Amino acid sequence: MGRTIRALLTAVTATGTVLLTAAPASAGEQTVQVNGQTRGYGGAGSDGLRVYACDTFSDNWGVRTHYTFRNSSGNLVTATIADANGVTAGCGEQSTGTSAPVLSYRVCAGAAGADTGCTAWSRP
Repeated sequence: MGRTIRALLTAVTATGTVLLTAAPASAGEQTVQVNGQTRGYGGAGSDGLRVYACDTFSDNWGVRTHYTFRNSSGNLVTATIADANGVTAGCGEQSTGTSAPVLSYRVCAGAAGADTGCTAWSRP
């Protein structure tokens, strides 16, 4: 078994492949994984009035939830809420007004604000 795992790790390292999966933890929430490691999760409330990002891995990466909404002029806007404190308590969270609920969101992870891996865009 040890040889199998080493061979798999060698193959992944040699190809430089970035593995990304998204598994909803609950309605309106996505978990972001990069290179086989869960980095955190984020999402939006089912009513679109709350958006959040939670970094759950102490690795000097951060987790960001990018989300869209319509502003008071009716224009589609993309905004971001972030959490980069690893396993320290607390997540990034933003409440939105009833006139500007979240329309879609995706969760990304990476070092220094980079989006190394992201989930697909989803609706709350």
